[in-house]
Amino acid sequence: MSQTATEHSSAPALRHIPRRYVALVLIIVAICLLGALVIVRDNSSPGSTSTTETLSPAPASLLATIAAVPASVFDTVGVGSPTVPVTALHATGGAAPVWQADASGGTTRPVVFFYGAEFAPYAAAERWPLVLALSRFGTFGQLGLAQSSPTTAFAGLSTFTFWQSSYHSHHVALESVERYGTLNPTGARYLGLESPNGREATAVAAYGSGVNSFPLVDVANRYVLNGSAFTPGALVGLTQDQIAGYLTSPTSPLTQAVVSAANEISAAICAEDGQQPTAVCGSKGVEAADDALGIAPPT
Repeated sequence: MSQTATEHSSAPALRHIPRRYVALVLIIVAICLLGALVIVRDNSSPGSTSTTETLSPAPASLLATIAAVPASVFDTVGVGSPTVPVTALHATGGAAPVWQADASGGTTRPVVFFYGAEFAPYAAAERWPLVLALSRFGTFGQLGLAQSSPTTAFAGLSTFTFWQSSYHSHHVALESVERYGTLNPTGARYLGLESPNGREATAVAAYGSGVNSFPLVDVANRYVLNGSAFTPGALVGLTQDQIAGYLTSPTSPLTQAVVSAANEISAAICAEDGQQPTAVCGSKGVEAADDALGIAPPT
């Protein structure tokens, strides 16, 4: 009985609330709902990082294995890859200024620019020779593990990502843009990771096949490759550790493809950094790549 009386006595009070307050409450509720939608929506535009994208750092042991590929393997392979054809970088003709980055002491270093996407299988393949080549000139402080998309051709390739990576070298600077990740929650678009700055966008426009064509490797605006040096099929079914393990065997078709491409990237870097370090730039493997790329021997 008392409960019924309470309910009836409160009803008239509600009818006396001014309409402007009711309208204000409805506006506040609508704003809160809109804010919630913004918070939970998928981040699908390049230029910001999705909170659902996480970095899996490559183990130090894996990076050490890659950095320790014997010089004899580079020299034995040279640019010979009879089983898995390799597409070489090509010279740009020097129309654009040399791309350099400032270093300590007022010196400069040539810039190696990589434009890729984690989902893309051709970018997955090209990171292997690029990481191998760069490991001859410096060290990675951090490099992520990645798999290409499981729903494209050459699905699920084991590779790396330059997203949130760090690289240290006295000879060369690395700039990278991983435009998209591998996450595709809506089935319509991969989540955006990074966007190129002005200089990087100019390189993509000049040497790439479009803003959504991956990958592009640009060595100082002097030597470029649009696409991967070899077919991604060479990596199918292999883990990162297995691929790195093959790189000690110069008779392996996979090794020949990766090392040939790495020698050519190394030769392009050497041509722009004053032929340093000598142990790399004066090696038989790099000299063979010089010949293949038409790079004149140092005087």
